[in-house]
Amino acid sequence: MFCMWDLCDATKSYNSTSCWKPEGCLGQTVNFDSSSDVVPVKQFSGNPNTNAFVSVFEPDNTKIEDGKLVLDMTYDSAQKKGFGATVHASHTIQYGTVTARIKTAAIAKGVVSAFIIRSDQVGDEIDFEWVGKEPNTVETNFFYHDILNYSNSKYFDIGGDSSADYHDYTIVWDPDFISWAVDGKTLRTLKREDTYNKSAKEYRFPAAEGRVGLSIWDGGNSGAEGTEEWAGTPTPWTDSTVYQMFVDSITIKCSGSDLANSESDTVEPASSDSQQTSDAGSSDATPSDDGSSDDGSSDAASSDDNASDAGSSDAGASSAESSDNGASDGESSDYSAEPTSDDSQEPSGTEGSGEQSSTDSPVEPSPGTGKCKVVTVVRPIQ
Repeated sequence: MFCMWDLCDATKSYNSTSCWKPEGCLGQTVNFDSSSDVVPVKQFSGNPNTNAFVSVFEPDNTKIEDGKLVLDMTYDSAQKKGFGATVHASHTIQYGTVTARIKTAAIAKGVVSAFIIRSDQVGDEIDFEWVGKEPNTVETNFFYHDILNYSNSKYFDIGGDSSADYHDYTIVWDPDFISWAVDGKTLRTLKREDTYNKSAKEYRFPAAEGRVGLSIWDGGNSGAEGTEEWAGTPTPWTDSTVYQMFVDSITIKCSGSDLANSESDTVEPASSDSQQTSDAGSSDATPSDDGSSDDGSSDAASSDDNASDAGSSDAGASSAESSDNGASDGESSDYSAEPTSDDSQEPSGTEGSGEQSSTDSPVEPSPGTGKCKVVTVVRPIQ
């Protein structure tokens, strides 16, 4: 239902009570063994306990098959690009641990698979993404208020083809840190204290309540130069081509950080022919009581924090990128060396899969609420 919190815009709906309130977190494991685990958005009753996930695109390119959630991307001849799929959790989350067991669709350049936690209202996001041109590599990234900061992204080699086998991808989100792990191995840990921006006098750390999401989309034919370079272009298509992302299960724990103190093996970081170091955007050090940096460090990134020259976002995310925007210089990793970042990195973290447009027709909400108007169903993931 489009009245869902974070999909509904109260300022453009029939009245201020049209949008539902956030549902709150529910600890659960979803094994996708029931057709009710995912429901098309227009069939969603508004009860988050009935359906764990909601498919937000029309037509719906998701299905439950052999105990797996399958997200399809097919060719849209009118748009001359792929039409993908995005699902959102019906419960919200603000801190916790989320593990998704995924086999990606990274079998061809341009095909992008994503696992994220995002607030569309605020623009905070934590994500894993995979592009088909580098199937052995996973990108870890975060956004604060949709501010573009390419140095927030880091890449890691997972030691195998992400489209050939299932792997467990885990996001641990705590008020003081975020960590990303694959198969129990911590790739990266970001501390909130290392995201302080002294110019803005704020911590640029994702903290807003959001939703767990999964998506497949066509980055190679997106029409945005930076996105296409990042994803690989063009995405190969025939009229019968179908790209598929598979999700075996998702486990959500609403509190605690089970992997935060776990021991991890050392794995070599990713390398890429197109990766390079950039001077854009490290964070400033933790502020002192007067709001200034404790160590007086400059806003420029260290050589370990690699950024992109990628182009602007399709989704209209904030263009307020500057060298003050901050990825941490103090991040820790269980890997033996710092990862490098692709110079054609994805330019935004806005969630979705393709450029499917919404409708302006009103949708009946659950009893007891005002009517809500479909304002923006989804936006492209970048």
